[in-house]
Amino acid sequence: MPAPAHTKEPPTKALPLEERIRQRAHELYVERGNESGSELDDWLQAEEEILRAKEEARGGS
Repeated sequence: MPAPAHTKEPPTKALPLEERIRQRAHELYVERGNESGSELDDWLQAEEEILRAKEEARGGS
């Protein structure tokens, strides 16, 4: 069995944030009834929510 091909991975520091955004975007997609066509909107909303929560956790306004 051949070894799996390695792909270039993003820097590990960015991965957890990007993964959280990806998961939240998927949740938004499911909440919309799994209808395609709004992937970018889901991603941008998820990104905004995650970054806002991160800032609030750091004591920002």
